[in-house]
Amino acid sequence: MRLIHPTTQETRKKKLLQAAIYHYVRTGKPVGSQVIVDKYNFGMSSATVRNMLVELEKEGFLQQPHTSAGRLPTDKGYRFYVDSLLEIQSLAAAEEENIRKEYAGRSKELEEVMISTSHMLSSLSKYTGLVLSPRLDKSRLRRLQLIPLGSSQILVIVVSETGLIRHRVVHLDRSISANHLALISSLLNERLKGLPLAEVRTQILHHIETIQREQADIFSIAKEFSRQIFDLQDSETGVYVEGRENIFSFPDKDDYQQVSELMHLIEHKNLLSTVLEKAMKKDGVSIKIGAENTHPELRGVSLVSSTYKLADQTVGVLGILGPKRMEYGRMIALVEGVARMLNQMLDRMATNE
Repeated sequence: MRLIHPTTQETRKKKLLQAAIYHYVRTGKPVGSQVIVDKYNFGMSSATVRNMLVELEKEGFLQQPHTSAGRLPTDKGYRFYVDSLLEIQSLAAAEEENIRKEYAGRSKELEEVMISTSHMLSSLSKYTGLVLSPRLDKSRLRRLQLIPLGSSQILVIVVSETGLIRHRVVHLDRSISANHLALISSLLNERLKGLPLAEVRTQILHHIETIQREQADIFSIAKEFSRQIFDLQDSETGVYVEGRENIFSFPDKDDYQQVSELMHLIEHKNLLSTVLEKAMKKDGVSIKIGAENTHPELRGVSLVSSTYKLADQTVGVLGILGPKRMEYGRMIALVEGVARMLNQMLDRMATNE
């Protein structure tokens, strides 16, 4: 009997595990020894493959739901599979071109870009697309634009130094003329340009108070719109979600309790924001599989995410929430590709503003 070197034996076992998980990801069917022998050219007998599958099960990489059934990957097995992907599948040319076209047609409104990004992630993956947007309160003010919309409404546009834009329609309790708006804009931009947006609200009042006696009406209006626009901005979670309904078509999602918990997490954006903010701690692509996610609601799914940058600073994270049985190579490539093009889009917004 010819002895096999332990290193060779371990290499064979790892390749067999890769094949077993690959087959399950593609078909959704538990994998048995005969399937491996018939579908994959390992040059081993069915008995040898069966023994290796038993070893992999004992080591925690596979599980067998029923005695007579084939085997399924565990979270540990999926982690090995993801880590051993030597060559991540690149985006198909058609997909990459569609993403480029989508971003090329976007306006400079930040919220629209975030919505578009989550939609693309969902539509291309067929899962749930997530985006945590940049927080404007970490940026500095380039300018405020005040545009009259009617007798008692104005459009307030906040432009940061990085080119990011947010806007709000502010309702006033009085009418205001275009001349008054122009005066307010001039005063505020002169005094507030370059300040961190987190300070703008208090600084608006500080600077306007110096001319309150002479321009009482301007002070009152500035106080009103500063409260409305910056209070709303601070309360936003900045999380965009697309494809919630795809959760119900995830493989193995026949556990109503798990689905209910997952939907609860997604619908409560403050909770979802904490999940995505944790993903921001690692630069680039991050993959959390099942129980690797700290939130129990995510124990039955995987999160493939990537940070994105503006001016070489990490400002947000985007990702795909999908089943543990997913084509990880393609999902990683998709998330990387969208993040790369979003980086380019934000850089254009900043330089062309």
